[in-house]
Amino acid sequence: MRRACIAIVDATRARIYTYEGDSDGASDRALREEIDLVNPGRRGHDQFSTTKPGVKRMASGGGSTDDHRDAHLDQLERNFARHIIDEVDRIARQRGLGRVILVTTPKMLGELRKVDAVLEHADLEVSYVERDLAQLTSPQIHDHLAELHLISPRHRAALASR
Repeated sequence: MRRACIAIVDATRARIYTYEGDSDGASDRALREEIDLVNPGRRGHDQFSTTKPGVKRMASGGGSTDDHRDAHLDQLERNFARHIIDEVDRIARQRGLGRVILVTTPKMLGELRKVDAVLEHADLEVSYVERDLAQLTSPQIHDHLAELHLISPRHRAALASR
């Protein structure tokens, strides 16, 4: 398998790896974590007050006022997606990697696709995988990606199966 930049993404975190494996088996076929990004908009659990100051009862008995919380969270996720794509592009260009694999939750997949135009150039192949692997360890991520035939199995795992 070719060298690649791999991003494991959910709404709170993105871990970006490089993969140096190749088809002739000469490499150690290892994932190397390059950067761990945290969505600044999702750091605190109680970002907003629970008293909901934007909601008020109307005299006619129903209704509420939109306090723009959802729009704010959507903007934070869009900004985070843009930051992820910028970092993936930077790493792929600096290392001369011809492949990018974005493994992400369904919601973040949509956000990443909205801002991924920078990755659209002839010398870069981009693949999307809709999976939530963000809570896994690096070796577990490697094993999952190998099961999907996106990268070669870890050297240790290949020897153990013989």
